[in-house]
Amino acid sequence: MGLAESARSSPPRTLVSLTGPAGNIGDALIRREALRWALGTSDELVVYTGDGPDVWLRQLGVPTGTRVLRGKRSVAKWLWLIATAPRHPVLVFEAGEVPLDRGNGLRELVFLAETLLVRLKGGVVVRPPRGIRAPTQPSAWLHARAARASQVTLWRDAESAALASGGTLAPDIGFAAGIRDGAPADARDELIVSLRGARPLPDAAWVDAVTRFAAATGLTITTVVQVREDEQRARELAALLGGTFAPWGTTDPLTHEAALRSRYDRARLVISDRMHVLVLAALSGAAPAELVPRPTAKISAAFATIGLTGITLDAAEHSADGMQRFLHDQLTRTDEVRARVADAATRLDTLETRMRGLIRAARA
Repeated sequence: MGLAESARSSPPRTLVSLTGPAGNIGDALIRREALRWALGTSDELVVYTGDGPDVWLRQLGVPTGTRVLRGKRSVAKWLWLIATAPRHPVLVFEAGEVPLDRGNGLRELVFLAETLLVRLKGGVVVRPPRGIRAPTQPSAWLHARAARASQVTLWRDAESAALASGGTLAPDIGFAAGIRDGAPADARDELIVSLRGARPLPDAAWVDAVTRFAAATGLTITTVVQVREDEQRARELAALLGGTFAPWGTTDPLTHEAALRSRYDRARLVISDRMHVLVLAALSGAAPAELVPRPTAKISAAFATIGLTGITLDAAEHSADGMQRFLHDQLTRTDEVRARVADAATRLDTLETRMRGLIRAARA
């Protein structure tokens, strides 16, 4: 049997890129959802996890029998498996942020080559909801070409879609992670805070606003850790706010994720500058709020895509009274949050169904 005939008779192959840090619940969340989109699209599943440890595979729910490639040394094998894949392969890129700053040109050239190879084989290329960060040339030009050559290209914010000049605006894939009933409104008694450790501590006005808001609404303050590098910041915030610090510590990531989601189920409001903290909070029925000095546009843009605006306030430009008013306003929006999140989940289900239809049509 010749090579070409062997390829035609071989089972189809799906390849999924799933790199990411095991210490980031949000990254695991969106990659798990991207993997779920890929499951069942081929008889053979190949995933590339970079330097991800064993626990990363468990976090993502990588099925038994999957061919797993790990470490930079396996990149050549990954490219070989794309090049030698039977007809109609499926290639699924990672969901999340796409860094296009200087130094990423070669990587984007490789991704463009992967895309074109799959298309030449009659396959389907899927780019789950993503957002472009720090675009520079030639990385942005190469990425835009690859995105336009893909059959499914989704952007979680309008600016990224405009930069790429193509694709479809879609909710962040984290909104597909399951809507939860959570506790009834009158049983929700927590204000949860989770901020990035890499940014400066908020000032006294911010602390005053948050503590007075909690006192006025009868909420207890708890600081949580959704990204391991933020653990010390959560400890510091608990001390400043007179709240309770809920550490990650040595807890298994899957157990910790479950505990976080249960805590969001009991929260009335969650303050964070981590996007997927707010996504999980909204899925649990808590009001999400980004209240930090000089916030980036990342969170506000992604939530605007699902029709939820006004959840971000620049603490550097407002007094403690202004920040309190903002937080009180967010508490009145829980019905709106639930409606927008439900719409986002439905939209993602529709996009997944269309993607699977494209794959079936390509192989018909």
